[in-house]
Amino acid sequence: MEPARDRAPDGPLPTRIVDAHHHLWDLGRFPYPWLAPEAPPRPFGNHDAIKRDFLIPDYLRHFDGLPLVASVHVQANCGAADPGDETAWLAELSRDSGWPAAAVGEIDLCSGTAAEVLAAHARHPLARGVRAMVAHDRTGRWRFSDRPQVMGEPGFLDNAARLMEMGFSLDLVIVPEQLPEVARLAAALPKLAIIVDHLATPEPETWSQWTSGIEAVRRFDNVAMKLSGLWTIDKPWRPDRLRPFVRHALRQLGGDRLMYGSNAPIDPLHCPVADQVRTLACLVTETHPQDLDAVFGDTASRLYRLARPAG
Repeated sequence: MEPARDRAPDGPLPTRIVDAHHHLWDLGRFPYPWLAPEAPPRPFGNHDAIKRDFLIPDYLRHFDGLPLVASVHVQANCGAADPGDETAWLAELSRDSGWPAAAVGEIDLCSGTAAEVLAAHARHPLARGVRAMVAHDRTGRWRFSDRPQVMGEPGFLDNAARLMEMGFSLDLVIVPEQLPEVARLAAALPKLAIIVDHLATPEPETWSQWTSGIEAVRRFDNVAMKLSGLWTIDKPWRPDRLRPFVRHALRQLGGDRLMYGSNAPIDPLHCPVADQVRTLACLVTETHPQDLDAVFGDTASRLYRLARPAG
């Protein structure tokens, strides 16, 4: 049973929201092995409730009553033989409904076919970048990559440089101990926009590694981070548990390098989107009220190159 969630104090809320990180899936279109009926629980817990189609109407219901103006879809491990097929599908959805506004595609930057995959994504104006799942920790708890130090491999660096030439950004899924690697990547490719998903997947027990890692990347203006996937700190997003992490990120990086992402429909299994927004807005305005608009919209709009809606 989940612990009771402390309600964030009421306070200023954003007047517009760009959701910088969410997923959609159509189980009849792609395999999604991790969403199969027999798929075991994920690190965030039992996910039987989301082993079903999750489409635009389902997504928008999470934002009922909130000023959502745009969203960024991030690849959902769909299992397609050609990752570009997911981007093509999202482009079709966007043409029909206006959602999402941008897409971040799947890529293995160490693969010999990375150039072809990038070309497939780039055929769609909706594409703004790609995501590399390179998390690899010493304990074996987080192993999305089969080996450590991939961000320093020649093939990875060559393909990351190709991203920079295309104007694409690079989302990364990493763990705190890999933040110094991100700093080295940022130094090697200073014109590449690097976006670290889920605040680098910190957990209470990795606080020391995470804080030192944040200090390693703070010198590089081409590195930004998402305030998303915060279930790794505390599944129900209780303000007192998140506060040290949010404050440290704001102090070190500033609002122009941080952006909110709902991680729907995953984080809403434990914390509804409305509570995410209320909690995060409260934590930001406690110490950095001037950064509220950046965190909830401006940073994502700039880095994912979204036109700001009128009004």
